[in-house]
Amino acid sequence: MRTNPTFLNLVLLNGEPGQKLQAARDAGFDQVEIWREDVDAYEGGAAALAEISARQGPGFTNLQVLRDFTGAPSALRSQKREELRQFIQIAQALGCDTIQAPASTREDCCADQIDDDLRWMASEAARYNMRIMYEPMAWCSVDNTLPLAWQRLQRLDQPNIGLVVDLFHICALGGDASHLDNIPADRIYEVQLCDMAAVPAQDKQSLMAMAKHQRLLPGDGIIDVERFVDKLKSAGYQGPVGIEVFNDALKRLPPDVAARHAWQALTRYWG
Repeated sequence: MRTNPTFLNLVLLNGEPGQKLQAARDAGFDQVEIWREDVDAYEGGAAALAEISARQGPGFTNLQVLRDFTGAPSALRSQKREELRQFIQIAQALGCDTIQAPASTREDCCADQIDDDLRWMASEAARYNMRIMYEPMAWCSVDNTLPLAWQRLQRLDQPNIGLVVDLFHICALGGDASHLDNIPADRIYEVQLCDMAAVPAQDKQSLMAMAKHQRLLPGDGIIDVERFVDKLKSAGYQGPVGIEVFNDALKRLPPDVAARHAWQALTRYWG
């Protein structure tokens, strides 16, 4: 019997946020990943969305996405810290306890400040019982692979910062399920399933173009999704599992149709 919470990243769906929530709920998802842009665009904001969620579901897996927090140049550090505080306030209003903050993509990232920034982030989030999901993305300027990100988190040992496992970012750089080796299941905060038609060219623009426009639903491409799923289940992973697919064609579909396609793809692997 399935015990992991299931989620859909709302980036797959068109429409206004209330429609997206209803489509995800009706398709069968327990939770959604919601973007700050969705919250800001909704009349009534986070409080109104929290009321919908409390009344009819789905819940909120996390609030996305706090970009380029770690290693921000000194002139921007105070601005980024204020942005984190804003994210915490929005997440609290949603009734959500997790914020996604990927590794830096900045070319001028101050790599020697990353550890301090993550410690500060962990401490600030802990004041509000919040967790931080640290995601290695294929085009990050540092920590662009799961093993590298895990090495940093293991060294820092902050109990409220965990990893995002995103199949695109692993496989786009030629990685595979072995990247999960030696990572404790409880340090993975979320698993995002997707697929791709081919391994993209290894330049930043090609990686970003496929990631943000051409991902496929799991099972529709070349990724060995089943191998990842087997490893996660064998490790006893109990956290959220869901679909994060940026796909322009799917996003043109009615939101209920796209959400049903996503649910069918998810339950094919994680039933």
